[in-house]
Amino acid sequence: MCRMVGVVFTKDFPTGTLNDLRHVAEVGQVPGEEERGHRDGWGIVSFRSGSPRYIGRSPRSMHLDPSFDSALEDVLKLEPPTILIAHARAASTGSASIPNTHPFIVDGTVLGHNGTIKDFQPRTKRSPKGETDSERLALLLGDRMDELGALKTALKSVILEDLASKESTALVILASDGERLYGYRDYAREDRADYYDLRIAKCEGYVALFQESFMGYCGRISRVKKGELVSVDLDLTVKREMLL
Repeated sequence: MCRMVGVVFTKDFPTGTLNDLRHVAEVGQVPGEEERGHRDGWGIVSFRSGSPRYIGRSPRSMHLDPSFDSALEDVLKLEPPTILIAHARAASTGSASIPNTHPFIVDGTVLGHNGTIKDFQPRTKRSPKGETDSERLALLLGDRMDELGALKTALKSVILEDLASKESTALVILASDGERLYGYRDYAREDRADYYDLRIAKCEGYVALFQESFMGYCGRISRVKKGELVSVDLDLTVKREMLL
């Protein structure tokens, strides 16, 4: 169970998006848990010359980790247009450790995931370094990218062919190849639809895909539907497609 934000920006990076995620990581409610917060690690990935790189990652909580402030300083040095994905983890499987932190980088592809895929042990060419179903999902997507070439095609293949028969709490996904940001939303229980949310904020100079906010986003806000795949180009063009 996690919280994520993905941002495509053509001007200075909107740092409020990451400060907001840090606050969510501290006080956001996790279904079925008395203690608030998403405190089991964090990661931030962006792209330089089309290649993904970690700006920061840690097994500690965002709001308690001084290295998160250092990462924010590095984020301000990013040259637009580019894409950033940030993730705050509340562990459902696997310890709070670097190998289990999202987003995951598999060659040139980045993936963050919210939800739990049960009994998910796909055969992949790459070996996992951690213990999570989310990392195995990233490795499977990497394999499918090798086969199909395009991230959108690979994502659709994994969602429709590999995950359709799997039991899961949710499949809320952010993924990018540096050219586009993709978001997908699905969930099992209607009473937890608000937690497994994904929204689109179209703002001046950026588009964000986010799950929860305390600051409130500018511009036009819309919700990604259950079974919908969204893409955001580097020119901030948003496209939407129902998969289910």
